Amino acid sequence: MPISQKHFIQALYDSFPDPVVIVDADRIILAANPAASKQFGYAPDEFRNCPARQLYAADEDYNACLSRDSGKIAGEDFSDGVYRYRRKDGSTFSARLRVTEVADEDGTMRGFIAVVHDISNYLYLDEERRKAGDILNMALQAIPEGFAIFDSNEALLVYNDAYRKVCGPVGATLRVGMTAQEIVTAVYESGGYPLAPVGSSEAAEWLEGRMYDFRHPSGKASVFPYGDGRWLRVENLRTEDGNTVALRIDVTELKEAELARDRQRLEYYTLVQNIPDFITRISRDLRFTFVNDRYAAFAGLSAGELIGKTFLDFVPERDRERVVNVLGNLTPDTPILSREQKRTLADGTDFWIFWSNMAVFDGDKLVEYITVGRDITELKRQQARIAQQSAELLRKNEALNQFTGTVSHDLKAPLRHISMFSEMISEDVASGNLVELPTYTRHLRQSARRMDQLIDSLLDYAQIADQIGNWQTVSMADVISDAILILGTFVREAGARFEFDSLPQVKGDPELLKRLCQNLIGNAIKYRKEGVKPVIRIYSEKEDGQVRIYFQDNGIGVDPRFAKKIFDVFQRLHRDEAVYQGTGIGLALAKRIAESHNGSIALDTTFSQGARFILTLPEMT
Repeated sequence: MPISQKHFIQALYDSFPDPVVIVDADRIILAANPAASKQFGYAPDEFRNCPARQLYAADEDYNACLSRDSGKIAGEDFSDGVYRYRRKDGSTFSARLRVTEVADEDGTMRGFIAVVHDISNYLYLDEERRKAGDILNMALQAIPEGFAIFDSNEALLVYNDAYRKVCGPVGATLRVGMTAQEIVTAVYESGGYPLAPVGSSEAAEWLEGRMYDFRHPSGKASVFPYGDGRWLRVENLRTEDGNTVALRIDVTELKEAELARDRQRLEYYTLVQNIPDFITRISRDLRFTFVNDRYAAFAGLSAGELIGKTFLDFVPERDRERVVNVLGNLTPDTPILSREQKRTLADGTDFWIFWSNMAVFDGDKLVEYITVGRDITELKRQQARIAQQSAELLRKNEALNQFTGTVSHDLKAPLRHISMFSEMISEDVASGNLVELPTYTRHLRQSARRMDQLIDSLLDYAQIADQIGNWQTVSMADVISDAILILGTFVREAGARFEFDSLPQVKGDPELLKRLCQNLIGNAIKYRKEGVKPVIRIYSEKEDGQVRIYFQDNGIGVDPRFAKKIFDVFQRLHRDEAVYQGTGIGLALAKRIAESHNGSIALDTTFSQGARFILTLPEMT
């Protein structure tokens, strides 16, 4: 059966989602649909005969909804609009009122049908949107970065205070709708671009570059000097809707800090390149990451050629293991260790470096090594000279002490003899007894000659240290051959025979070394056994940077008790000059010559088939 119009209207009325209230001409509620009961909290029966005024939050809302065209309230119509309403529980809400008049066929107004549409949620959303906009605007004004948005026609849409301040004097004239070209031009004319002074030939190109960056934003920032000594960071971003977001940040403090850092870096680089020290930075895998010019020159390559190369390739092979151990022992608690290194240059000279090795850690993690080397060659030479001078002074003091002792003892002996025989001659001459006179005069001559020999020997000994000045490479084989030639007659008379092994080269004075060898060989021949021809063997060996040259004979030997005493001045173990002539200065001279060459000489007390002297000299490097 077809649905009647009455039933259809009733169904629509009951299911309508918004409250529907039917009011008579006196504004008395006749009926309300279920949505109205739900919205206002009244039961359907409670709506009937209830004044419409009761549904409004206040009289002002009720009066406002009445038509202003009617003269008296009884005849006033309801007016569409937004009003505040009150529920039964006292809570309120906002709603939009839609009113339809109901009249008879003759036009007599019978009442109204009012539809109440709750818009509280929409008003809440509008309020939240407004609050969000206010917060966004406050944030925009609070941020220190200059912020502006330009539309697709390059017209200014919005900007914050920081943007206005960045524009300097032009900021006071900013307005919405001003174009980017106008802003750039105004800033230029106010002197805001130091790189493009007003009227300069660079100005046009500069302005064109600024506008190009604005119109073709790359997303990359550029920094340049701005007015009043400031620095500005400029960044332009294009949005999907064609607008351009302009960010302008005053980075003066950062730029000044950067410039100060760059100056410090330049000063540091200049210092590192000009100080006489070797400076390197080495990665954890022992590769160069930086070397200064001083080290590069020392290594014989350019700084660029050294970067990336292995550090150990430039360390002498004999030192590599020790260097690795030194670096490996660096810890966060002991990050610095120092050492001295001796190198021999191509010309044979020694080169000394004092290395300070430092490890840089980030916590316990090794970051890199830094090495600083200082040339201490001259210091080492000075130390060697001081040590040599100290040793020489000590030798001279010893010679002086020995000279004093000799003067007080050995030189007085011939003087006593001369004095004694002179008195005896005087007494015999006075008494007329001239028989012993020739004997006395012979003793006088012998004493005077002895005195002369002693003085010459002593002067010879004292002057040895002052004669060292002709340092050169000396062949000990040549030196010994020359010494044997000088002793030729003595050698032939004794029938001496020589045995040689290979002999080294040393640094020294050839004449003094010849004299040393001459004394040792002469003693070997002089102190031979009766009836036995002397056999002299001379050989050498090297050990621990030293050369030992052995002078071995088959003579009478030396009592080990006198191993040191025999090197003193005028110390003779055999007093009978008729058999063993001499002044006792030979071995003292040999010792002094050896010491003047930074060496030594000693008697080998373990050898018992004669005498064996060991001459020790520094090995040539």
